[in-house]
Amino acid sequence: MTKVVSPHLLDDVRNADSTAGRIAALRALKNDIIGHNQKKQAWTELGVLPLLSDVLLSRRGVVARKADFHSPKQHPTEEDEMCFQAITIIGSLALGGPAYTAPILAGETIPSLLSVLSSPSCPRSLALAVLRTLNTIADQLALVYQNVDNQTQPMGALLFTRKYIPTFRGILQQPGNSPGAQPCIELVADLISKTCSGEQQKSLLAECGVLDVLGLRLAAFVVAGGFVLPGAENSCTNSGALGYIPDPAPADAKLTPILRAIAVIIEQSAARAEHLLTCPALVTVFPRSFYDLYLGEAKKGPWRSSYSSGYGFTKRNVLNPIDSLLPSVQPMQNNGSSNFPPLGSQPQYDKRGQFFGPQPPCTDSPAPEEPESVLVSWLLYVARADRGYVRLMAARILATLFRHHLLKKSRVPMLGFLLVPLLVRMLDSAHYAEDSSTFDGYMNSSTLHVKEEAPAVLASLVMDSRELQKFAVDSGAIKKLAQMLKESFAPTSEAGTPMWSTTKRPATVLVQSTDSDVSLGPPGFTRQALSKIKYREAILKALAALSLVNDDYRKAICDLGVVQHIIDSMKPWNPETTVLGNKTCITELEGNTTPVILAACAAARSLTRSVSVLRTSLIDAGIAAPICDLVKSSNIEIQIAATSVMCNLALDFSPMKESPMMDFDGHIPDSSISSKAAVDTHSAENVRKRRLALNGDLDQTKKLRQDDTLAQEELFDLLRNIMCGPGAPDMIDYLLQKFGQTDFLDILASKLRPRPLPTANASIASFKDKLTTSQQKSILHPTEIIRAVTYVLIHIAAGVSRHRHLLVFHQDLLKLTMALLSHSNWQIRANCVWIVINLTLDDDKTDRASRVERAMRLKSLGVMERLSSLEIDSESDVRERTKTALDWMKTLLGQ
Repeated sequence: MTKVVSPHLLDDVRNADSTAGRIAALRALKNDIIGHNQKKQAWTELGVLPLLSDVLLSRRGVVARKADFHSPKQHPTEEDEMCFQAITIIGSLALGGPAYTAPILAGETIPSLLSVLSSPSCPRSLALAVLRTLNTIADQLALVYQNVDNQTQPMGALLFTRKYIPTFRGILQQPGNSPGAQPCIELVADLISKTCSGEQQKSLLAECGVLDVLGLRLAAFVVAGGFVLPGAENSCTNSGALGYIPDPAPADAKLTPILRAIAVIIEQSAARAEHLLTCPALVTVFPRSFYDLYLGEAKKGPWRSSYSSGYGFTKRNVLNPIDSLLPSVQPMQNNGSSNFPPLGSQPQYDKRGQFFGPQPPCTDSPAPEEPESVLVSWLLYVARADRGYVRLMAARILATLFRHHLLKKSRVPMLGFLLVPLLVRMLDSAHYAEDSSTFDGYMNSSTLHVKEEAPAVLASLVMDSRELQKFAVDSGAIKKLAQMLKESFAPTSEAGTPMWSTTKRPATVLVQSTDSDVSLGPPGFTRQALSKIKYREAILKALAALSLVNDDYRKAICDLGVVQHIIDSMKPWNPETTVLGNKTCITELEGNTTPVILAACAAARSLTRSVSVLRTSLIDAGIAAPICDLVKSSNIEIQIAATSVMCNLALDFSPMKESPMMDFDGHIPDSSISSKAAVDTHSAENVRKRRLALNGDLDQTKKLRQDDTLAQEELFDLLRNIMCGPGAPDMIDYLLQKFGQTDFLDILASKLRPRPLPTANASIASFKDKLTTSQQKSILHPTEIIRAVTYVLIHIAAGVSRHRHLLVFHQDLLKLTMALLSHSNWQIRANCVWIVINLTLDDDKTDRASRVERAMRLKSLGVMERLSSLEIDSESDVRERTKTALDWMKTLLGQ
């Protein structure tokens, strides 16, 4: 039965003749809303959110007094009480479900909350209420389908701006022992970990000092545990140090939110990871020069030994005193395997950024054997000494530091013996049950977070290390992950909360959008459904990481019967076909979201690198059909991931190469690829505009350029793979016929030709009008694309005589290729030398005249001089190939 609301309450709030009257009206409104889910939608549609925003914004007229974050005493005014009531109502509406986030975002609700929080007169009690409400909104936004599918968090663009970041930094900086300070600090850290999803936001937080303040909070826990290195007090005034030893963290402080916020900020960036290690507070408690600092009076530390010289440095493999608290491990013998990659010419093929779909590439990492921060040892100690989510977050930070080469190589055995088994143990279902008492309405359960994130942390740690992959497999990771993947397909038993209306919600409600602050948005997932999505994605990433280089591990995964589940994870979920009935949330998916599909493609790509697995388990399970469907997806990230798998399916040894499913003839446009590129550019521009409208910045164009580069690279790799084997000449003829001989070669030439670089204040058209060709500045295409094109040219040059003739006498192609003999990338130089070898190769005794003609053409382009300069190339591979090329050229030219 529909509950009756009293619209006059809004008039009472709006037209109150005093602040006290408005407070009374807000309390009545609050009492009518809290605990009454049936009334929340009605009040929203009556416009309660815009009214509450106006109430909060009206506080700007309060006479400013000094910021109250650091003061233990609080004297709330009537305006503060009025705002507190309004904030409580907003929080209650947000708890109504993800559908309420649309009107909250559409209006001025979040800006008005931030205006209260950032005002100079905000008392701590009001700040605490604002932060709790913002966290509630962030929790509900995480359940919205579009945010889950796109892996976005639109709230971050509103919070982390130069206007409001100083406010969050100020809250984090307040003394931890002040009454009521710790909840505010932890809520800000939680807010960062929940909403900071963009590279620009993370960089801005580091730039504006938030990462340094989080380092200060972390150092407080180091001090509280007694882990400050000996003599640290003597180096407080050194350059880069804090100037004083931080105060210890209070007993009620929680380490998990700080670790999680740090982990989120430093991910995907070596610069930010190194920034963490050089935070003034951490440099103060962990000085790198501590070897020379503690020669004075001996003190006792948590390792139960004095700080006297000679202790931890004469002990086995101890890099610092904290290492003496860790179990001893023996150095590991390195006898790695030599499995071949299908695109073996690309050593970066194993990199995580290339493997789990388009991700921001890691920036240049420092030299691997730079002095290691003692923070590494402390994090490893915390991971072993603590449990649950604290352990997982410490491991997550260690994994990020390891990926960016900020750990010494000697740490690998220690990680393998001490950390990897702990992460594998966290995969056990029994491990989740032991912490069941920590559940907080299931929404914020640390146990739930451990379940969702442990496989992903394991994947991140072992991705780039064969040694750590072996440790994980020896600990039973594959068997556990296989069982977990099967369990992720079990149906959930929960049912969504019925709406107060008896009218069933149509399917279209799942994809509707609203920019109104008086109407609900589309429903989202239940927390359990979202957990299943994250759980499955993390498991697939872990399986992909473990099967990346070892054929035995791939076979073990297939033998456990999970191939069909991986294929089932590639089935997209269509929200338009989902009928909710009278449910408010999505409780079960008949398909998978984009992140799950990308992870499934990563697992499939890893498994298809095995000849034996490809010929048996994967083909029998029918992997080609879903991959072919995903290649035609409208989502560019899914296209790239599926094409990566397709490259392996199209290899010469693959039985799928001759399958009718691999015939994409009907999907190749009649016009050239160039016209297709124009369509892609137009589509990318539309995506850019949509993301700009969502995030309010232009940094997404960088992401789109990366997507475009990856898509082109995968396309040329696919062409390269189908141009090999006994039928390669016929395949080359087929491609030249379908694309058009001239068009196809022109496209290849266009990828090798430098592009004009317009000036900042001129369009491309006017730029070309003002400058001659010789005056234009130019830039090469990305190295990845050029390298992929040169591989295609190697295969064409390895074809029959007519293919070589086309390549040599094209108006630009050979000239552009030979110019790359001086390219900075050694692989491109080596590939160009291979092209010379293939063009002059003596594989047909009747073709000598054509070979001489091609050699003369190469000589006219200055190839002999260029090859001579490569005889002293820094890369031995280039030098050896150059010798072969020069021998063939001199033989044909009679030199």
